[in-house]
Amino acid sequence: MSKKMPDAGQPDHVVIPPKANAGKLDYTYIIGGILLWGLIGWGLDFLLQSSWIVFAALPIGAACGYFLARHYQRHGRPDSDQKQ
Repeated sequence: MSKKMPDAGQPDHVVIPPKANAGKLDYTYIIGGILLWGLIGWGLDFLLQSSWIVFAALPIGAACGYFLARHYQRHGRPDSDQKQ
């Protein structure tokens, strides 16, 4: 088999700078946490026939999303070492 040699002016792989979209990712985790915990709170409100659990669940979701985003910024994602 012959190995294909890259052109002299062309890189052999794509380099993606780390944390290129870190700000957008933070908002994604926070909004996702709000949506997830909002749905959980809405379901519990429906099951328990109350009206306050959804309002308690929304800030919990925002806090969970915030801490999850910070965790990924500190420790990285499990697949961040893969070559593209």
